[in-house]
Amino acid sequence: MSWQQYLDQHLVQTQCVTAGAICGLDGSIWAKSNGLEISTDEVATLGRAFTSNEVLIQSGIRIGGVKYIYLSGDDKLIRGKKDRTGVHIVKTKTAMVMAIYAEPILPEQCACVVEKLGDWLIQNEL
Repeated sequence: MSWQQYLDQHLVQTQCVTAGAICGLDGSIWAKSNGLEISTDEVATLGRAFTSNEVLIQSGIRIGGVKYIYLSGDDKLIRGKKDRTGVHIVKTKTAMVMAIYAEPILPEQCACVVEKLGDWLIQNEL
């Protein structure tokens, strides 16, 4: 299965995610939703944020040029919000699974789907 198929089938088609991306921790973009214009600089910043979240605390989370307020995070998870949308990012061994949601999708719905895919990728050492 390709990374695009993982993104489409296990995130977007659940209808608990509005858009998403699967990216390498080095900033490479492996798969993304149509219309999501995420940059390698944004991805690289997020990859580094799993070890030090200071830049996110100060500047917020930027995905596709949109700035989200940093809500919380740790070495495996980053959460952000902007108005009626939000972002949930899970770190695996080599990648990040990013999901953007918009109302009426609830943050918990998005989190459940993203974390489930992240856990599966971690179990399969990806």
